[in-house]
Amino acid sequence: MARARPYLLLACLALVWGIHWPVAKTGLRDLPPFTYGFFRVATALVPLAAIQAARGGLRLPDRRDWPVVMSVALGQMAGGIVLMNLALPMISAGRSSILVYTMPLWVAVIQMAAFRNRVGARQIGGLLVGLAGIGLLLNPFAIEWGSSGQLLGSAELMVSAVIWAVTTIHIRHHVWHSAPLDLEPWQLLAALVPLAIAAVALDAGKPIHWTPTAIAVIAYSGPLATALAFWLSQSISRALSPLGATMGFLAVPVVGLLSSAVLLGEPLTLLDLAGFTVTFAGILIVSLAPEREAMRSPEPEAALAAETAGG
Repeated sequence: MARARPYLLLACLALVWGIHWPVAKTGLRDLPPFTYGFFRVATALVPLAAIQAARGGLRLPDRRDWPVVMSVALGQMAGGIVLMNLALPMISAGRSSILVYTMPLWVAVIQMAAFRNRVGARQIGGLLVGLAGIGLLLNPFAIEWGSSGQLLGSAELMVSAVIWAVTTIHIRHHVWHSAPLDLEPWQLLAALVPLAIAAVALDAGKPIHWTPTAIAVIAYSGPLATALAFWLSQSISRALSPLGATMGFLAVPVVGLLSSAVLLGEPLTLLDLAGFTVTFAGILIVSLAPEREAMRSPEPEAALAAETAGG
């Protein structure tokens, strides 16, 4: 049962985050992007801090954990939420989920450059396949190149994927001195500050419609898609091998595509499906390559490289 626990958590995360793409797109019809981000993080922070205080776990992080606190807070939380909220009004929810979850490809690219991991033919081939999939998603028949909104939204989602990749590498390499759940209230608090400033400065004068739908969206986005989901994500990244975590996270855009089609009526175009399939294949090749190389090599350095490659 203990071995199955990370995979059960992964299935839960795929459902929560996958369904959140159409939920967030719906919420942005009533709420400005930075204001929505602020309420999303605030409604995640309050119940989580109360739970941690009740169980005696609300304490300042170990100073050695502050780098990962700020990395997750500013990269995955504040940065990711803002870029997502800015892009979603311009890009379909299903396509958005695919573009953000190209993250494992950027993990491989960054690790090759920053950690000088040896690059095999399979990894190079996988990256080329993955980039071809991204090309299918961004080709002129799939998006209107004359529309600055679609181009900007796609660029924002790609930037989000790269930031998430950097943060994922940091999580994998960080030596943790506290559990993710103990650090998460501080990550949320650190993310809340720039979101509050941005909401006041950039959303001033924009209408907020407190409809039942908007309230339901915030109730889903905060406690579930933020407090619960970010804890699941960090726990899974620590518990599973890079390959297991990568393959599990790829279930999120699958759920995102299907839930966007069901909840929002977004069409499942052949280009979207082809782009997702090719990108998925590239990520699979990139993730499998270091695992296979480690199985062939008796040196512990090779095994360590396989453990840290891919996310």
